[in-house]
Amino acid sequence: MPFTSFLLFGFGMGVAAALTGAHELRLSPRHALLSGSFGVLLAFLGLLVVPISVYFYVFHGDWFMLYLVDVRRVPSALALLGFVLEALLGVLGFMIGASLVRTQRSAIAHALLALTVLGAVSVVLVCPERLRMVGTYGQYRGGFGLTSYGGTLLQGTVSMGVVLAAGTAFLVYRIRHAAVR
Repeated sequence: MPFTSFLLFGFGMGVAAALTGAHELRLSPRHALLSGSFGVLLAFLGLLVVPISVYFYVFHGDWFMLYLVDVRRVPSALALLGFVLEALLGVLGFMIGASLVRTQRSAIAHALLALTVLGAVSVVLVCPERLRMVGTYGQYRGGFGLTSYGGTLLQGTVSMGVVLAAGTAFLVYRIRHAAVR
């Protein structure tokens, strides 16, 4: 999953967490960022989404950034800001979703969630040639030494995808289970 997909995924998970915790958000007079749903989302972002992004950045950085930048030349502070932005987009998605849920406009929140999922998946459709080839920034720009998608990148994508899917299922379960209590 490239970085742009992770940004959209984080935002979408914020909206999804607000939709899943709609019962709590509608009943509680507290600020949405003080809700249990938000706490679960924050743990999800901090323990799964950002670390998985860091894995791809560290081990497959040029591919992860769609060969737009040479990750060896990106200052570490700028990379850190990118990961903070990723988490903040999740928080923003939750705030927007919570606002829509509290004002009885869940249909708009569902549409927003669908658009973000579509956007995250469309990166694969828009940039297939960049994602199909694996190598460094220099190799991609020079057109030499590239290998087909597979190997350790495929193994990492599958394993991280499974962890992310399980984490997403647990996030939804945890928020729904908290609403029952």
